[in-house]
Amino acid sequence: MPSDVSSMNYRPFIRRRRRWLFRKRWRALLCLLVGLLTIVVAACGEPSAPPAAAPLSGNCQRIEHAAGTTELCVQPQRVAALSPYILDMLLALGVEPVGFGAADMSEAMLRRPEFDDPPAQIPYLGQRLTTEPVNLGDRHSPSLETLTQVQPDLILGEVWQGNYELLSQIAPTVLVDDEPGGWQSSIQILAQALDKEPELAQVEATYETTIAQAQTQLSSIVAEYPRVLLLSSGNLTGEIYTYPCSEFSRLLEAIGFQLVSLENSSSCDSPTLSLEVVPQADADIVFVVAWDAEDQGNPEGWRNLKQDWNQVPLLQKMPVTEAGRVYFIDAHLSTLRGPIAAEIILEGYLNQLSSLE
Repeated sequence: MPSDVSSMNYRPFIRRRRRWLFRKRWRALLCLLVGLLTIVVAACGEPSAPPAAAPLSGNCQRIEHAAGTTELCVQPQRVAALSPYILDMLLALGVEPVGFGAADMSEAMLRRPEFDDPPAQIPYLGQRLTTEPVNLGDRHSPSLETLTQVQPDLILGEVWQGNYELLSQIAPTVLVDDEPGGWQSSIQILAQALDKEPELAQVEATYETTIAQAQTQLSSIVAEYPRVLLLSSGNLTGEIYTYPCSEFSRLLEAIGFQLVSLENSSSCDSPTLSLEVVPQADADIVFVVAWDAEDQGNPEGWRNLKQDWNQVPLLQKMPVTEAGRVYFIDAHLSTLRGPIAAEIILEGYLNQLSSLE
């Protein structure tokens, strides 16, 4: 599923070669850092101990996940979240992390020791935090030194981030992969590790109810405008993709829409599309998951793509454009892509499509 290629590249697929390079690059660095920190702790004395995790009743549990099997013998109290995807699911389960690896941070934010103003610093999710998690740095290369200092009793991350064996030297580690089944698959693993099965059931029930309500609300629109072209772009003259295998596409299909394919875009690894191909789509509605390739630090920059779309003659002349059925949504949500993101994306669909009623 799309999410993680460069700091603000929302291309609808994951570059497996880049994941391999991440693993190779950070494997050696983590070994070095763990060794150095061991020496420092021995020289300077033990750091203040965090609250002790409560032992699990009965036997230890074994958590099967995307990178292997992790044994947990205590109830995790200090959880480190290595990406917004993990944070989305944690907050949905009612858990706040002690450390967080964010996406697309400015240099100034990277130097801050903690997220002391989460609503302003963590898009969409920060307003749900009541604590100030330690800043672990960018999700692509979280600070391993800071992660060690946080002393987590459980590290949660994504399998593309790699380094499972080395992260496990810091604390028990669970890595998930959203490609096989989206967040619905990943959150089950997290709920098991955190002993949050009742909360998981509530998350799933709420999601199903929300989908059912959206189906009812949009039924007449789906019947009249069934075909949707879902695109992703940060620059209409150079970066245009279809966006299958994403939370955006899954939600559209769950509501009842039919996704339109272009060229060889039926697989999850969608090729770059030429601008000339887009008008060939037989679509009743177009949604563009947008970001601003020229100003990646602008949280509202995705809105600029709407202006760009209306200035391209080929796109202006499309019947769907002339009918006013081209809509835009923030690509930042693709880094979340959990149950909270699903709720926000669906709300965006409902708000924009309500004009067709």
